[in-house]
Amino acid sequence: MGFANKFTEQAAAALEGCDSALITRAVEGNPWFIPEFVRHRLDTLRDSLKKETGILDGLLDLEIPEHAPRMISIVAAGNIPLVCWHDFVCALAYAAAHPRDVVLEVKLSSRDQVLLPAIVERMSIVNDSCLAGVRVRFVKQVDPGTQAILFTGGSQAELYYRRQFPATPMLLRTSRSSVALLNGSETPSQLDGLAQDCFLYFGLGCRNVSLLLVPRAYDFRTFITQAGSIFGTLLQNHPGYRNALRHARACFLMTEAGSQEGAAVPGFVILKESNQLNPPMAVLHYLTYPDHDRAIRFIEQNKDYIQCVSGTPGTPLGQTQYPLFTEYADGLNTLEWLQKLSS
Repeated sequence: MGFANKFTEQAAAALEGCDSALITRAVEGNPWFIPEFVRHRLDTLRDSLKKETGILDGLLDLEIPEHAPRMISIVAAGNIPLVCWHDFVCALAYAAAHPRDVVLEVKLSSRDQVLLPAIVERMSIVNDSCLAGVRVRFVKQVDPGTQAILFTGGSQAELYYRRQFPATPMLLRTSRSSVALLNGSETPSQLDGLAQDCFLYFGLGCRNVSLLLVPRAYDFRTFITQAGSIFGTLLQNHPGYRNALRHARACFLMTEAGSQEGAAVPGFVILKESNQLNPPMAVLHYLTYPDHDRAIRFIEQNKDYIQCVSGTPGTPLGQTQYPLFTEYADGLNTLEWLQKLSS
């Protein structure tokens, strides 16, 4: 059995074996990790492994020459649970294909230090483990001798690693956000999907929708009602989100009271007209467009800051948090980059 088959089977079992006790530990380490969202993330990753087994068979069985780098480092963010999963899978496939033993080190965010080590431990003890020949170690600092870095994080952290490792190959992915393109004819089920795109993980993921592109005179009432029925109570009961909402509402009332219809101030989010892609927590921006071409032009002009566009054939509403394995972050093919390290 090749690496891809072993990995998908063993990883799916390890994800499924993450019980309530482990989830509780993960939640204790990060106030933005709530049990519902952690379980959603675990289930989504497990289901994607099972659904994409055929695709992964072709992608993850690599050919790596003996002279290729033998120490790979992952620098992970901590905005959503297991946000570095894709990088870990790609780096593990590289390490497993290397003719010599490889060190794969992972610098986890202090906000997400529980889940991946537990999953790796489960995978390491099974018979014929896909981790054989790979030393996975979790570190506080990236080893100065590392030969390649997969980085995801903010601009300040990016500058730090550029200074510390000026000659080390780095695949850098920094902050992005996502938008939704609406036309006013969305069905109730599509609006339910849009609510997930916006509010899963409290909107903290790069694939969470933070800006709605809508036609003029778009009626938000149905979306607000449905989103509120799904997420309203959960959001309002979370202390951190509730504080963010209170602050956002105060700012909104001070600066824009009377300029918006009542539907723009629902009980769980502030809807604000703006072309900015990164609103504060508890704020959802929207931008009206006069015609479809103008909306497409906005997306094209901001493509370097947009992770994905919900409401399009490639990413239907409700699917932003269910990407295919080949939907690489920032459009950068991680597997291809890793393979080129030896060229």
